[in-house]
Amino acid sequence: MHHKPSCEELERRVLELEKELLIRTRAVEALRESEERYRMIFNHSPLGIMHFDERGVIVNCNEHFSKIMGATREAIIGFNMVESVQSEAMRSAILSALSGKRGYFEGDYLSTTGEKTTSVRAIYSRITSEEGKFIGAVGLFEDVTEKKQAEEALRESELRYRSLVETMNDGLLVRDENDTITYVNERLCRIWGYSPDEVIGHQLRDFLDEENLIILEDQLARRRGGADAPYEITWRDKDGRKVFTIMSPKPVFGADGQFKGSFVVITDITNRKQAEEALARQAAELARSNAELEQFAYVASHDMQEPLRMIASYVQLLARRYKGSLDGDADEFIGYAVDGAKRMQQMINDLLAYSRVGRRAEDFKPVECETALDWALMNLATSIAESSSVITHEPLPTVVACGGLLGQLFQNLIGNAIRFRAGDPPRIHVSAERKGSEWLFSVRDNGIGFDMQYTDRIFMIFQRLHGKGKYSGTGIGLAICKKIVERHGGRIWAESKPGKGTIFYFTIPAEGGKNHEECQDR
Repeated sequence: MHHKPSCEELERRVLELEKELLIRTRAVEALRESEERYRMIFNHSPLGIMHFDERGVIVNCNEHFSKIMGATREAIIGFNMVESVQSEAMRSAILSALSGKRGYFEGDYLSTTGEKTTSVRAIYSRITSEEGKFIGAVGLFEDVTEKKQAEEALRESELRYRSLVETMNDGLLVRDENDTITYVNERLCRIWGYSPDEVIGHQLRDFLDEENLIILEDQLARRRGGADAPYEITWRDKDGRKVFTIMSPKPVFGADGQFKGSFVVITDITNRKQAEEALARQAAELARSNAELEQFAYVASHDMQEPLRMIASYVQLLARRYKGSLDGDADEFIGYAVDGAKRMQQMINDLLAYSRVGRRAEDFKPVECETALDWALMNLATSIAESSSVITHEPLPTVVACGGLLGQLFQNLIGNAIRFRAGDPPRIHVSAERKGSEWLFSVRDNGIGFDMQYTDRIFMIFQRLHGKGKYSGTGIGLAICKKIVERHGGRIWAESKPGKGTIFYFTIPAEGGKNHEECQDR
């Protein structure tokens, strides 16, 4: 006979069933939510994910894996990883996962279509149930193509940088905020004569004497303020020899604005310094030699004046007293002697004038060029009148110069134009034009001109382009012009054609070329 449950029992069982149903419903709901979360993670993971069975056949994959592989999901599903994958390293990693061990792979992978090579990093893991039953394996893939390309570009950039640094002609060092050297290139080691191990870890002060240490300390303070101007400094190499260099530092600051150190290019200028010192010694020696030569020329020419004057006087006395009393040859010989004495006197006078250009102690001061030109024309008045010369000029500037020398310059150039005139009366024009930091003067004439191949020769002392019988002079006037112009810091040259006249050009600095002290020292 069956027991008939009471109402209380029925109610209790209904409640138990409802509770069990609720638990199952919640479990199903939790499983559904878990599966949704899994699918969301699976489908939106930044990693490529694929499942494969115990044979290595892919049974599922997400969209990102399809992109990495360069193939559609339909083409991937069913692909046998063990049998068909081309990379032995990848196959080995897959077999490790199937045998229960974690497998790793990193390298290039050819897509299933054979059209795309991708650099990937993959981890393969075996999947088992709670009871330990094998239910497949999973592979997590990361596309590292761009990272590999960036790393390769970085390596190439670093290689280029190192090649540049190690082969450059200048030394290079890197130092930290405490002035400790952290890197030196090979060139700097050769400059200093030390190995890298003997330099790295030391401070710059370890290679400097007290004088140059003061320079360094001052520059370090400037570096911390952001200055990066190059400066000269002298080191001592391993053998104690001086090494003259130019330091070109570049300060480095952190994101917080704090000084972190600097990298420095060091240019060895020892050879240049030695050449400059040798050149300075040669210049001093040349100046001394020139001074001695000027003194000699002045003294010699001055001391020769009196005996030559006596010779000329007695020869002229012979010519006056005995002319016609002796035979024709004697008169001719006496004429030669008189002419030679006069020419020798003129050459000595010109040589004295040339030597005085370098000895005059006249101040440099503002000089009106038109006043200097008037002075020259006054001295040439007789020659101008006898030759019917026409002298014109444009407005001339005021320049800082030695007034007497400037007047002599105009006198020599205009006198030269009158002397070397053609058949027509000389027409001479003087002009000046501002060209940047200097005045460009020109003296133009309509004289006989000359061949331009002799341009350099005409400014040399005692050089003449024409015989002494046709044109007077000793060939020193233009040499004096050149010396005057160069003493003022300018240049002189000429342009000419035979029979077409000549233009002499010279420049005078607009602000004054030589200072007063230099002028007076001479």
